[in-house]
Amino acid sequence: MAKYVCDFEQVYAAGEKVCQAASELSTAISNYSSHIDNDLSTWSGNAKGSFTTTNAEQVSLANTNAAYVNALGEFIKSSAKSIQSLEEQLSSLTI
Repeated sequence: MAKYVCDFEQVYAAGEKVCQAASELSTAISNYSSHIDNDLSTWSGNAKGSFTTTNAEQVSLANTNAAYVNALGEFIKSSAKSIQSLEEQLSSLTI
């Protein structure tokens, strides 16, 4: 019978790295947004309004994507724990 092996620690660590990347992405988005808002403070008129609206939409989209990446990392970590738990339960069975 074939035996499948999963390195749970490595899979969990990969999930941690994905979550860390999401955190770094969120920080970068926040810094970008703050700098743009600061630079726009000297603007006025229609150009400022148009750019501000478009920029806010893009920041929102980027934040949504960062949240998705974080959720993916959490899913990977949760999956590793669930598979490990199931494997432990199966290995304790005697047939």
